[in-house]
Amino acid sequence: MNRIRRNNKKQNRYSILFPILTIVGIGIIIAFVTNYEPNWSYNWNGIRAEIKDSIQVAELRGITSGVGGMGISTKNEVERRRWIMKNATESELLKLTEYPNGIVKGIAYEGLLRKKEFSNKTELTLRAIRDTTYQIDYQSGCLGWNINIGEYLVQNVLLIDDEIPPPERLPNFGLSEIDKEKILAEYKKRLKREY
Repeated sequence: MNRIRRNNKKQNRYSILFPILTIVGIGIIIAFVTNYEPNWSYNWNGIRAEIKDSIQVAELRGITSGVGGMGISTKNEVERRRWIMKNATESELLKLTEYPNGIVKGIAYEGLLRKKEFSNKTELTLRAIRDTTYQIDYQSGCLGWNINIGEYLVQNVLLIDDEIPPPERLPNFGLSEIDKEKILAEYKKRLKREY
């Protein structure tokens, strides 16, 4: 009784190949999961290409006061942010408030506040204060820190935080004193919960 062993060689080849492919497959999945960025799956429908391109650059740069480390001007970052806020439509900015990045959300919220024709500024600011999933990388001079979007809007855009001395002239965003008090109350309530 002689048995033919031709099939065993093929089975041996495949039995070695299966564990190798399994390890490679698991490695690829782990690499993808550990490096996944939520903005990869963001739906850009309704946002023009020039706004998208500027947003993707701004996302990498952060938000700056205009002065960088060692007194170097960060004018380009400020101008890019202003350009986005000026040229993006209300619908584009509203869509960008859902973008999975604090810098982009901050630019979108600020842009909507600066649009004179946008009417729901109080509700928008209250929503921004509650939006704590992503933070803004903020730089002023040699210092950089992370702040919540609501904190950025109240302290650096609206300038209504009573803990910080107000400038000589406050910007006019069309908010009434009652609206400002409502925003400040929600802001302080949120700060107490965080600390």
